[in-house]
Amino acid sequence: MQRDGKKAEEPGWGGNVVNIASLRRQNAPYIIAWILYYTWVVAFATWWTASPAADTAFTVQLRGLMHLVNLISSAVFVFFIRKEQFVITTRVGAAAIAAGMAVFFLAPDGDIRLAAAVISSVAVGCVNIGLLMPFVFTLNNTEKLCAVVVSNALIQLVSLLLELNAGSGRRFVLECVVSFGILGASLFTILFLRKPDAAGEKKEIQPPVPQFHRRIYLTVLFNCAIAILCKGAGKGILDVAAAGSPMPLLIWYYAGGLVGGAVFILVYAFVGKAFVWLGNITFSTVAMGILCNAFAPQVPGFAVSFAVLLGIGSTVGMINMYYIIGVVGKKYDSMRYLRMSILFIGACGGISGVAVGSWIGTSGSFGIFMTASVVSAAVMIFFMLTSPVIAGAEYENDWGKDSHHTDIGQEDPFRKYGLSKRETEVCGLLLQGYTMRQVSGILSIAYSTVNTYCTSAYRKLGINSRTELLLLFREYAAK
Repeated sequence: MQRDGKKAEEPGWGGNVVNIASLRRQNAPYIIAWILYYTWVVAFATWWTASPAADTAFTVQLRGLMHLVNLISSAVFVFFIRKEQFVITTRVGAAAIAAGMAVFFLAPDGDIRLAAAVISSVAVGCVNIGLLMPFVFTLNNTEKLCAVVVSNALIQLVSLLLELNAGSGRRFVLECVVSFGILGASLFTILFLRKPDAAGEKKEIQPPVPQFHRRIYLTVLFNCAIAILCKGAGKGILDVAAAGSPMPLLIWYYAGGLVGGAVFILVYAFVGKAFVWLGNITFSTVAMGILCNAFAPQVPGFAVSFAVLLGIGSTVGMINMYYIIGVVGKKYDSMRYLRMSILFIGACGGISGVAVGSWIGTSGSFGIFMTASVVSAAVMIFFMLTSPVIAGAEYENDWGKDSHHTDIGQEDPFRKYGLSKRETEVCGLLLQGYTMRQVSGILSIAYSTVNTYCTSAYRKLGINSRTELLLLFREYAAK
């Protein structure tokens, strides 16, 4: 709901987050590193894209182990890596991955190869968190959207390429070449990462940070459900269906993923309350897909519908998951939210999803398969029906509107009072806890000038002191 009689900004290509003109050249290394690295991790080092029937460099069992180690190490590193350490952390982790993968492919002994894969997966967790820091706290929303959409599209394309060659002797060599190519490019890009203000760039005045409400953690629950149901149980059901179907279901699944990326962009470009719509699309498409699969034995064509719908829902859910983490984390400048997200979504949701999916995929029991299908569909429908509750929390806490803009805080709390840009900056810094003398130094203006701006701003706000300013905007005052 909009407050104070303000009209909501209409969604469109030029007015919201879907606007490539908002991409900034100085942040290109962060975006490119995220796209290439995330593509390599998901396409080659996770269970999510493992091909059970293909001759691959990374077997399904090995991918499952690497995925679990990666999730656990990410959950550990996020509690120890600070925001300002992301450059050195990422570079050290990247060097460890490169060394581990070289040993994995060159060592003749199976135990050494296994140890190298595990060590590389630990390093993957380190790099995950290192790249997550600038993704959340440095990139604007348009850059975040570009990073997650393009990386997911590249994952689908790489996976399609590999699946199209699954029945040929070229698959193994192709996987090695593409894997090392993308990994090498991502590690090379990491060399160009630097802190945002390392070159003496003028630091932007950040909007005041609002109070963080516990109900925002509903987003963690929502994202955890995506990891368990869509990427876990859904992938396990897909593997069983693909093994028993003459149709190339994995190819249709990745094709659906490409459609899912396009759907995400279109929703944010033209639809208001995008988070609600995308949540419903995620759970409804996956639930419908699983229900289609239940009737596939009678109507074989339904198996293709299942694969496409699962691909759409899973991809929309994954893009939305990372985008939500990025928007909320930056909106509230909250390392605590980021840590809880990685702990519960990654370590709990991700591990549970891999475990559930692997159990379904290897059980070989039709009864378990059908039971899992029905239960998964029922739970997804439940989340779809309860999405208005999550939507209420989202808009009550006002991060949903921010997700439609190119960056956080474009709807500043002072706008309706007609404050000038300088008056807004001064009041924002006062709310962050700075004294007037400190504000003078930060903005490089005289103390008397700061006092003049304060007097003018207080008059427009209808107050007489800083104490009244803090009371009027107590939700934005520094804690």
